[in-house]
Amino acid sequence: MRKNTLYLLIALAVITTACDTKKETATVAIVEYPILVLSSQKTVLQLEYPTTLEGIETVEIRSKIDGYIEAVYIEEGSMVKTGQKLFKIDADRFIQEVNQRKAAVKAVEAALETASIQVNRTAALVDKKIVNTFELTTAKNLERVKRAELQQAQAALTDAQSQLAFTQITSPITGIVGRLPFKKGSLVNSTSEQALTTIANTQEMFAHFSLSQKQLNLFIDQYPGNSRDEKIKNMPQLSLTQANGENYPLLGKIQNLSGILNEQTGSANFKALFPNPDGILWSGASATLHIPTIINQAIRIPKKAVFEIQGKFFAYMVDSQNTVHATEIDLLPTALELEFVVRKGLKAGDAIVIDGIESLRNGIKIQPSPISHK
Repeated sequence: MRKNTLYLLIALAVITTACDTKKETATVAIVEYPILVLSSQKTVLQLEYPTTLEGIETVEIRSKIDGYIEAVYIEEGSMVKTGQKLFKIDADRFIQEVNQRKAAVKAVEAALETASIQVNRTAALVDKKIVNTFELTTAKNLERVKRAELQQAQAALTDAQSQLAFTQITSPITGIVGRLPFKKGSLVNSTSEQALTTIANTQEMFAHFSLSQKQLNLFIDQYPGNSRDEKIKNMPQLSLTQANGENYPLLGKIQNLSGILNEQTGSANFKALFPNPDGILWSGASATLHIPTIINQAIRIPKKAVFEIQGKFFAYMVDSQNTVHATEIDLLPTALELEFVVRKGLKAGDAIVIDGIESLRNGIKIQPSPISHK
């Protein structure tokens, strides 16, 4: 009897301990987290878009003839003006060609003069009925042939002179000289894939960026105007951050919008213009555009409430049972330091966890702390 009583007491102790453990586990599992009940509000944002800079004029310099480079008059990075000499191609054979063409022109001119004299003489003999009209027709035909030969000779001379002129390569614009892959003595030709150099006019710089069709409609609709051109004129000035993180001191303005959406990306291309009087900006450089944009019903959430998995962004939304759910969200590329603006995935009235999300897992119950509103 005593033995049975002892076993019963041990069993009761084990059950009591297990129950206490379960209670303790349940208590520990429900942790308090601060949450935020979202609301929408009118917000002025600086939207960020990656951009590539390009001089307002960028020209590849190529040789129109085949030959060896005899002289290089420029250096990489130097400033050149319109008409300034850049390269000289060996001109000896082109000079010889011009001289030969000039001689050919003179020879044909002499032959034409002889043919013209013959026409006049034959015409006089026909008037006196010494020779028949056939002789005159033959003389006139010969004159026409020599006149045509003269035109051909003059055209060949003009072509030879053009080829000779191409030995002096000059700059078509004022700008900065790019890389010089060919040096003195290099053989160049008119079909080479690589240009002799590039001249870029960087006194003003284009900044190219694109918007999706959805972004495009939201972006344009916020500005006054009855037409697209009027809306572009009413768009605000833009700021620019260079690749090194420095803010460019001068503001730019959107110039135009491509009228055709890209078939592959569904995006529209914009082009903004920035002054560059001191040459701080470089053609081909990457930068970030900041565009002030008004959003009438913006959902803003703290950046610490967002986590990323494989390039996608999530926030923990809390349901009416205080259970958290990892919810995928789409964010606007804003320049806000502490907040994101949600484009899709959350709405006004939703509650999210705003701190301590690194310890959360999908489906966990929490104890909300006093609710904040935003």
